[in-house]
Amino acid sequence: MKLTKLGAILLVVALAIGAAAAAGSMLAPGCSRVRGTDVVTVSTADLSRGSARFFCYRTPSGDLIRFVLARGEDGVVRSVFDACRQCYRFHKGFTVADGYLICRLCGNRYKLDQVHRGLASCQPVQLENTQRGDKVLVRVAALEQGHTLF
Repeated sequence: MKLTKLGAILLVVALAIGAAAAAGSMLAPGCSRVRGTDVVTVSTADLSRGSARFFCYRTPSGDLIRFVLARGEDGVVRSVFDACRQCYRFHKGFTVADGYLICRLCGNRYKLDQVHRGLASCQPVQLENTQRGDKVLVRVAALEQGHTLF
């Protein structure tokens, strides 16, 4: 059976749409911009168990630092940079699906309760924070230490 030019174009478009739909969970999530001079304060009141949110902080020198706040099923909020120790070189970061933080390069999956444990050489880079009630405080100096990851 011979494909016409239009048929071939439609086939390519259909395959591209199918590939995009299949990769949907691997797309980079958006991030909420945060600001602060010495400390960045983020409310976690709307961060439900088994979910995570992505944040971006722009340094005075213009670097964009991304980080994740994740509340595990245990209710504890954990923070990591949106990068891992091995895969950061490719600037892919993570995505979240079904209670897991997923590396967008190698595909390793981390339960939100265990994001600080890591697997093999792909380990989320921890970000120090302080929690006060429904707020997480991250020192700007701690964020700036992660600038080489981005």
